[in-house]
Amino acid sequence: MTDAEYHQMPLPEAQRALFEEYFSYVYAIVRQKLKNDSSEEDIEECVSDVFADVFLYCDKKTEFNGDLKGMISTIASRKAISYFHESVKKRNRYIPAEEETFSQIPDEIDIQETIEHAELKHMLRNQINALGEPDASIILHKYYDGMSSVEIAKKVSLSPEAVRMRCSRALKKLKVLLNKEGFHQKGE
Repeated sequence: MTDAEYHQMPLPEAQRALFEEYFSYVYAIVRQKLKNDSSEEDIEECVSDVFADVFLYCDKKTEFNGDLKGMISTIASRKAISYFHESVKKRNRYIPAEEETFSQIPDEIDIQETIEHAELKHMLRNQINALGEPDASIILHKYYDGMSSVEIAKKVSLSPEAVRMRCSRALKKLKVLLNKEGFHQKGE
Protein backbone atom coordinates (compact mmCIF):
# COMPACT_ATOMS: atom_id res chain seq x y z
CA MET A 1 0.00 0.00 0.00
CA THR A 2 1.29 3.44 -0.84
CA ASP A 3 0.74 6.63 1.08
CA ALA A 4 -1.51 7.93 -1.73
CA GLU A 5 -3.69 4.80 -1.59
CA TYR A 6 -3.94 5.15 2.17
CA HIS A 7 -5.14 8.77 1.95
CA GLN A 8 -7.74 7.97 -0.72
CA MET A 9 -9.62 5.56 1.58
CA PRO A 10 -11.88 6.48 4.51
CA LEU A 11 -9.75 6.53 7.68
CA PRO A 12 -11.09 3.40 9.46
CA GLU A 13 -10.97 1.39 6.24
CA ALA A 14 -7.44 2.63 5.46
CA GLN A 15 -6.21 1.74 8.94
CA ARG A 16 -7.79 -1.72 8.75
CA ALA A 17 -6.23 -2.35 5.32
CA LEU A 18 -2.82 -1.16 6.51
CA PHE A 19 -3.04 -3.33 9.61
CA GLU A 20 -4.06 -6.42 7.65
CA GLU A 21 -1.35 -5.91 5.03
CA TYR A 22 1.52 -5.25 7.44
CA PHE A 23 0.63 -7.05 10.69
CA SER A 24 2.77 -10.14 9.99
CA TYR A 25 5.65 -7.97 8.82
CA VAL A 26 5.58 -5.77 11.94
CA TYR A 27 5.13 -8.76 14.23
CA ALA A 28 8.17 -10.48 12.68
CA ILE A 29 10.36 -7.39 13.18
CA VAL A 30 9.25 -6.86 16.78
CA ARG A 31 9.46 -10.54 17.69
CA GLN A 32 12.95 -10.80 16.24
CA LYS A 33 14.16 -7.92 18.38
CA LEU A 34 12.34 -8.85 21.60
CA LYS A 35 12.18 -12.66 21.51
CA ASN A 36 14.98 -13.22 24.04
CA ASP A 37 13.96 -10.52 26.45
CA SER A 38 10.18 -10.06 26.49
CA SER A 39 6.96 -11.94 27.05
CA GLU A 40 4.43 -12.56 24.30
CA GLU A 41 2.21 -9.87 25.86
CA ASP A 42 5.04 -7.33 25.66
CA ILE A 43 5.62 -8.21 22.02
CA GLU A 44 1.91 -7.80 21.23
CA GLU A 45 1.83 -4.48 23.10
CA CYS A 46 4.82 -3.26 21.12
CA VAL A 47 3.14 -4.28 17.85
CA SER A 48 0.05 -2.31 18.88
CA ASP A 49 2.19 0.72 19.70
CA VAL A 50 3.91 0.44 16.34
CA PHE A 51 0.57 0.61 14.53
CA ALA A 52 -0.52 3.54 16.70
CA ASP A 53 2.65 5.41 15.66
CA VAL A 54 2.18 4.39 12.02
CA PHE A 55 -1.41 5.67 12.02
CA LEU A 56 -0.31 8.95 13.64
CA TYR A 57 2.44 9.36 11.08
CA CYS A 58 0.11 8.59 8.16
CA ASP A 59 -2.59 10.90 9.45
CA LYS A 60 -0.20 13.84 9.40
CA LYS A 61 -0.42 15.31 5.93
CA THR A 62 3.28 14.78 5.30
CA GLU A 63 4.99 15.00 1.92
CA PHE A 64 5.51 11.26 1.58
CA ASN A 65 4.32 9.54 -1.59
CA GLY A 66 6.14 6.23 -1.49
CA ASP A 67 5.52 2.70 -0.35
CA LEU A 68 4.82 2.57 3.37
CA LYS A 69 6.84 -0.61 3.99
CA GLY A 70 10.16 1.14 4.65
CA MET A 71 8.59 3.69 6.97
CA ILE A 72 6.73 0.95 8.85
CA SER A 73 9.87 -1.16 9.26
CA THR A 74 11.76 1.84 10.64
CA ILE A 75 9.03 2.62 13.17
CA ALA A 76 8.79 -1.05 14.17
CA SER A 77 12.55 -1.39 14.62
CA ARG A 78 12.87 1.79 16.68
CA LYS A 79 9.84 0.96 18.83
CA ALA A 80 11.14 -2.56 19.51
CA ILE A 81 14.59 -1.26 20.46
CA SER A 82 12.92 1.28 22.76
CA TYR A 83 10.92 -1.54 24.39
CA PHE A 84 14.12 -3.52 24.81
CA HIS A 85 15.80 -0.62 26.64
CA GLU A 86 12.71 -0.02 28.80
CA SER A 87 12.66 -3.70 29.72
CA VAL A 88 16.31 -3.51 30.79
CA LYS A 89 15.59 -0.42 32.91
CA LYS A 90 12.60 -2.07 34.61
CA ARG A 91 14.73 -4.96 35.74
CA ASN A 92 17.44 -2.55 36.98
CA ARG A 93 19.97 -4.32 34.84
CA TYR A 94 22.95 -2.28 33.82
CA ILE A 95 24.38 -3.05 30.39
CA PRO A 96 27.46 -1.06 29.46
CA ALA A 97 27.24 0.34 25.94
CA GLU A 98 30.24 -1.65 24.73
CA GLU A 99 28.67 -4.89 26.01
CA GLU A 100 25.17 -4.16 24.79
CA THR A 101 24.12 -7.04 22.60
CA PHE A 102 23.16 -5.23 19.44
CA SER A 103 24.17 -8.37 17.60
CA GLN A 104 20.98 -9.86 19.05
CA ILE A 105 19.05 -6.92 17.63
CA PRO A 106 19.68 -7.21 13.88
CA ASP A 107 19.42 -4.36 11.43
CA GLU A 108 16.06 -3.82 9.79
CA ILE A 109 17.71 -4.74 6.48
CA ASP A 110 18.54 -8.21 7.80
CA ILE A 111 14.95 -8.64 8.98
CA GLN A 112 13.58 -7.34 5.70
CA GLU A 113 15.78 -9.72 3.74
CA THR A 114 14.75 -12.61 5.99
CA ILE A 115 11.06 -11.81 5.60
CA GLU A 116 11.34 -11.28 1.86
CA HIS A 117 13.27 -14.56 1.56
CA ALA A 118 10.57 -16.37 3.55
CA GLU A 119 7.83 -14.80 1.40
CA LEU A 120 9.71 -15.85 -1.74
CA LYS A 121 10.13 -19.42 -0.46
CA HIS A 122 6.44 -19.59 0.42
CA MET A 123 5.42 -18.28 -3.01
CA LEU A 124 7.80 -20.70 -4.77
CA ARG A 125 6.46 -23.63 -2.75
CA ASN A 126 2.88 -22.64 -3.68
CA GLN A 127 3.81 -22.50 -7.37
CA ILE A 128 5.49 -25.90 -7.17
CA ASN A 129 2.39 -27.36 -5.51
CA ALA A 130 0.30 -25.80 -8.29
CA LEU A 131 2.08 -28.11 -10.75
CA GLY A 132 0.10 -31.04 -9.34
CA GLU A 133 1.27 -34.58 -8.72
CA PRO A 134 3.60 -36.24 -9.48
CA ASP A 135 5.37 -33.16 -10.92
CA ALA A 136 5.45 -31.30 -7.60
CA SER A 137 6.94 -34.31 -5.81
CA ILE A 138 9.53 -34.79 -8.55
CA ILE A 139 10.67 -31.15 -8.34
CA LEU A 140 10.77 -31.19 -4.53
CA HIS A 141 12.70 -34.47 -4.38
CA LYS A 142 15.16 -33.37 -7.03
CA TYR A 143 15.86 -29.78 -5.97
CA TYR A 144 15.07 -29.78 -2.24
CA ASP A 145 16.13 -33.31 -1.28
CA GLY A 146 18.89 -33.71 -3.91
CA MET A 147 17.62 -37.10 -5.05
CA SER A 148 18.60 -38.70 -8.36
CA SER A 149 16.11 -39.66 -11.06
CA VAL A 150 16.49 -43.33 -10.07
CA GLU A 151 15.68 -42.58 -6.42
CA ILE A 152 12.73 -40.39 -7.37
CA ALA A 153 11.44 -43.04 -9.79
CA LYS A 154 11.18 -45.53 -6.95
CA LYS A 155 9.24 -43.04 -4.80
CA VAL A 156 6.73 -41.98 -7.48
CA SER A 157 6.43 -45.35 -9.27
CA LEU A 158 7.73 -44.15 -12.65
CA SER A 159 10.74 -45.06 -14.74
CA PRO A 160 13.86 -42.86 -14.39
CA GLU A 161 13.36 -41.70 -18.00
CA ALA A 162 9.76 -40.66 -17.24
CA VAL A 163 10.98 -38.79 -14.15
CA ARG A 164 13.55 -36.87 -16.20
CA MET A 165 10.94 -36.01 -18.87
CA ARG A 166 8.34 -34.94 -16.29
CA CYS A 167 10.97 -32.90 -14.44
CA SER A 168 11.93 -31.07 -17.63
CA ARG A 169 8.30 -30.29 -18.47
CA ALA A 170 7.52 -29.31 -14.85
CA LEU A 171 10.41 -26.83 -14.84
CA LYS A 172 9.04 -25.21 -17.99
CA LYS A 173 5.57 -24.96 -16.39
CA LEU A 174 7.10 -23.57 -13.22
CA LYS A 175 8.97 -20.93 -15.21
CA VAL A 176 5.67 -19.81 -16.79
CA LEU A 177 3.96 -19.68 -13.38
CA LEU A 178 6.82 -17.65 -11.90
CA ASN A 179 6.80 -15.25 -14.84
CA LYS A 180 3.09 -14.65 -14.20
CA GLU A 181 4.00 -13.78 -10.59
CA GLY A 182 6.54 -11.22 -11.85
CA PHE A 183 9.75 -13.20 -11.43
CA HIS A 184 11.98 -13.28 -14.48
CA GLN A 185 15.42 -14.66 -15.16
CA LYS A 186 18.22 -12.14 -15.46
CA GLY A 187 18.48 -10.91 -19.01
CA GLU A 188 14.78 -11.37 -19.82
